[in-house]
Amino acid sequence: MNYIPSIVLACALAIPALAQDAKTNAAPEPSNPADAVIQASGQSLPASAAVLTAPLVLTNGYFFLAAEQQEVAGGGKAVFNFSVTNAGNYVIETLVSAPDGSSNSFYVNIDAQPEDPEMIWDIDLTAGFEKRVVSWRGGGDSSNDEISPKRFKLEAGAHTLVFVGREPGTLLKSLTIRPAPAEQPVSP
Repeated sequence: MNYIPSIVLACALAIPALAQDAKTNAAPEPSNPADAVIQASGQSLPASAAVLTAPLVLTNGYFFLAAEQQEVAGGGKAVFNFSVTNAGNYVIETLVSAPDGSSNSFYVNIDAQPEDPEMIWDIDLTAGFEKRVVSWRGGGDSSNDEISPKRFKLEAGAHTLVFVGREPGTLLKSLTIRPAPAEQPVSP
C-alpha cells in the first residue's frame, strides 16, 4: 500500500511536464486570428477576414469601394494574411458581384502593392454573386485579361493577399486560395 502515494505523486509531477511537451510540439498558433493556413485542398476566407482601410467598406458580408473610381494609391486595401504549407503555384477563386462594365474590377497582388495597369483584375460580369478566378490585365485590355488565370508562385510560409478598390459597386464576398491546376501544354 505504500506504493499508492508514490504513484499519485509521480502522476502529479508528470502531468505538467506532459502539458508543456504538448505545447512545445503543437502547431504554432497564428499571430492574428484572421490568419489562415492553406493546406493542399485550399482554404476559404470570408470578406470579414480582411483588414480593411478606407475607402473600402465591409457591409452585409462583402466589401466594396465606397468612392468614385480610384487609382492604386487611393483605393484603400483589403489585406488577407495567410500561409502555405507547400511551395507551388496558387490561384484565387472568389465569390464576387460585378454587375456592369463600370463596376467590375479590383487591383490584386500577393506580398506587394498591386501595380496599375498590369495587376488590374477585370471581372467577367455577373448576375449577383458568382464564382470568378482572379486574372491580371497584363498587356491586355478591360475585355481581355492577358494572364488568365493568374497563378501566384508562392514559397512555403506567410503571405499577404492585397485587394485594392478600383471601381465602386464591385463586391467581394469570399475567396478560396488553392493550388493551381496543372497547366495544359500548348499544341504546336
